[in-house]
Amino acid sequence: MSPLPSEPNLLLAEKGFQLTILLKKVGLPLLLLFTTGWILSPLEENVWGEIKENISPAELKAAKSQTGQGLVMATLGGFRSVVADIHWLRTMVAWEKEDKDKTIAHIQFTVTLDPRPTFFWLNGARMMAYDMRHWNKDPNQTPENFKKESDELATSAIQFLEIAQQYHPNTPLFIIEIGHIYLNRLKDLEAAAHYYLKAYKEYEDTPYYVGRLHAQLLRRMGKHQEAYDFLTSIYPDLPSEDFYSHKPIVLERIRKLEKTLQIPKFERFPAQ
Repeated sequence: MSPLPSEPNLLLAEKGFQLTILLKKVGLPLLLLFTTGWILSPLEENVWGEIKENISPAELKAAKSQTGQGLVMATLGGFRSVVADIHWLRTMVAWEKEDKDKTIAHIQFTVTLDPRPTFFWLNGARMMAYDMRHWNKDPNQTPENFKKESDELATSAIQFLEIAQQYHPNTPLFIIEIGHIYLNRLKDLEAAAHYYLKAYKEYEDTPYYVGRLHAQLLRRMGKHQEAYDFLTSIYPDLPSEDFYSHKPIVLERIRKLEKTLQIPKFERFPAQ
């Protein structure tokens, strides 16, 4: 295990670089036409026609009303990432206006255009799970309805992240994020612990803290023996020279569990 690098803080720089190249190639007027879809009308019907076989008429009507002529942007080839970045800006406009339906539609369309950036998936899921539940301004909304809507949005975010995992099977980011949503939004300790363990066991680049979180949740659920077995299993492989492994803290928690479990001193885990 090793500390997971933070998301590169180069998104805006990349956008500017890509847009500069695009402007040099097609010019600002043509770029504006592409982003608004004005010159793409002849192509759009062909695109919609190709997907009619896989989408029901009702779904097609709903999707078309949400994305307008934007779907044809997916045919821009090498410009997909640039157009996806532009569409993400539309997502942020809808988010600022607290327009749930438009925000979700733009999020989904952005990742359809370019599913490669983890940024779109993670922040889209966080908007659904944490932000949108506060956007209902109905003064007659009851606490029960608020919780129901909040849980539905959190579940939608989890489903969204499960799709993201299919596009990014080699990263633990989305599995960890699902664990966070189960823990912080749905208050489901069992499910959160499951996803933290899955990320820790299946991905070498999972941050050390995820393993500690898993053990802490086991303790909170009263599964002290299971937490003890897990911590003693990972402790020998934690690098002492790596600050982020927090090896002394893990040993301290092992000792606390030994007291809780009343393990005799001669049977306790040996420090290394």
